[in-house]
Amino acid sequence: MASDECTDSTDDQARQTKATPSADQTTELAKQFGDALGETAAKPIKQIGQLIAKCGLDFVEKIMAETESTEAAGGMLTHDRKRRRSKGGVFFYLAKGQMDADLRGEIFPNFGKGGDGSIAPPGIEWSDRIEPMKALGTQPGQISGLTVTLSGRPGKLHIDGSSVMTVIEQRQVKAPPYPKGVPHFDTVDGVTTYYVFMSLRHWKRVEKALEDERDLLVIEGSAVYDGALEGITILSTRVSTKMLELQKRRAKSQSERKSESHPTEPRSEPDRAPADQPDLTDLPPEAADKLRQLHSAAEKLRRKLAAMEEGDQQTGLKMTRRLLVQTEKQIANLRRQYEK
Repeated sequence: MASDECTDSTDDQARQTKATPSADQTTELAKQFGDALGETAAKPIKQIGQLIAKCGLDFVEKIMAETESTEAAGGMLTHDRKRRRSKGGVFFYLAKGQMDADLRGEIFPNFGKGGDGSIAPPGIEWSDRIEPMKALGTQPGQISGLTVTLSGRPGKLHIDGSSVMTVIEQRQVKAPPYPKGVPHFDTVDGVTTYYVFMSLRHWKRVEKALEDERDLLVIEGSAVYDGALEGITILSTRVSTKMLELQKRRAKSQSERKSESHPTEPRSEPDRAPADQPDLTDLPPEAADKLRQLHSAAEKLRRKLAAMEEGDQQTGLKMTRRLLVQTEKQIANLRRQYEK
């Protein structure tokens, strides 16, 4: 089914044809979009891949841009208005609403229904959690490992040799967006105390950054309940701050843009034809066809990338660069495979 059947929009610019990604590229792109949406499970990643394959990369990037705008504006509530949708939930809601009904049925066969085809039942209410959980406590499972991430401002410090200790309290927990079936609560009153242990080496890395009271400490580590202290102990394995993490992401992004804008010059290959006129001499027919397709796809991506950079269009720019790099790698690999 053509990609223009995936949307009711009449905007011709939104329906421009984009080079069709290969199966491997589609899988990689689906994972990248999934990471951006906070979706890591196999099913949503597969559905994103189906959207790319059947609706086109332009359609998925358009929905992604609308999702980002929705999130920036405060997000979207669920139908019962009890909680905010997750970022992935917003993406799929927008995608389903702009697709042809038949195609939507192909990708989302249980749209509006439970997994068995019936109407999905409501999840348990927060107030009803006590009785079943206490009953389940008579036959508990076993944890083999637990890692948590804590962010907040540290309290007073106690340094003993190479150990740094602090206490951090959590008050009036508010519910973030949860998947369907996980009960919603408005707030949970009371105090949960966390006893945090860090290495002195880790603390020294973040001490100066935390002089800015707007910055937040970020700790990853193991969590255990400490009966003697009557609280949860965090044994940290990684320590950073929100600002330091942001600086790292920006530096990485700038490095990637610089690398993509100024790629390493290839070695001189005088016997090789220009990129727009691939040398297909002595190649098997299937390999020659594949090479033509890859060169055509790469050329389309280059033109699109040039247009985006000229128009200072940021949406989809990084993804297009990555797709071009992947296509050029496939071309190089195919050439090497048949070089004598």
